[in-house]
Amino acid sequence: MKQQKSVDHDPLPREDCVAMARSCVSANLRKTERIVTRHYDSYLAESGITAVQLPMLAIIAAVEEPTFRLLAAQLDLDRSTLSRNLALLRAKRLVKIGLSSGPKPGRILLTPTGHAALRRAYGCWREAQRALENVLSAEALNAAIGALKILRRAVRGSAAAADDE
Repeated sequence: MKQQKSVDHDPLPREDCVAMARSCVSANLRKTERIVTRHYDSYLAESGITAVQLPMLAIIAAVEEPTFRLLAAQLDLDRSTLSRNLALLRAKRLVKIGLSSGPKPGRILLTPTGHAALRRAYGCWREAQRALENVLSAEALNAAIGALKILRRAVRGSAAAADDE
């Protein structure tokens, strides 16, 4: 007697695969993120700072009491990813991480070298930003950033709701 093949083992039709690849928000965001990161990295190379490191340094410089927890929340990073990135910044002597005192987490501070690197990187970042504004326009970029913020809030909200169930 011949066994019937399970539907789960049938190949997904090519057109469904193509449609999924083209319309998947996650895949499109990741592809765009890689391309945009390379764009910023090419401009930032002379500063010695990467596109991933720049927002970390900027937040540390801007926040009055920068802590590990605050930085993780601002960047939406898990503890291990943030620890790895901070270790790289510390090895470059761009940040100093204070010891935690009881329930209070240690402060993260820019060193004088970190402030100088951030100042150099800012000029490079402005050039990278202008280059993108020349392609799309400042208004289009602001609209895209606004749409991404809405998407993050919506997905974060639905994930929190799913956790409650």
